[in-house]
Amino acid sequence: MGVGIVQETPMAAISVPQSGTKYSNSVLSRLSKGNAAALVISTAGSITITLQASLDNVNFYDVVDVSNNPVGYVFPALTVTTGKWIQFSSVVAPYIRFKVVEGNVAPTVVTITFLFIESV
Repeated sequence: MGVGIVQETPMAAISVPQSGTKYSNSVLSRLSKGNAAALVISTAGSITITLQASLDNVNFYDVVDVSNNPVGYVFPALTVTTGKWIQFSSVVAPYIRFKVVEGNVAPTVVTITFLFIESV
């Protein structure tokens, strides 16, 4: 059994309004082997990126622990960047998507490229 790196761009130049929330396209993650990375580009504002999980690729949920604390953080309060490589632990779910919330600073345009190791 080999290993391969999967690269997808579930959010490509998506406008996020000031104080707004946008969601990426979903990513089939059931073959992911744990850690993942995202290359994030943001043109303005301050964004918080979290993961949401789904069993059916229709209904998505914020990822929390037993105390209802968020555990799906990719990056909190990311400011303007021409590219930041972020390593994080992916969640255990067949499908995931990125939730981007702008922190009432300025509208922004966000691109997220997602990479993970897959069994092949």
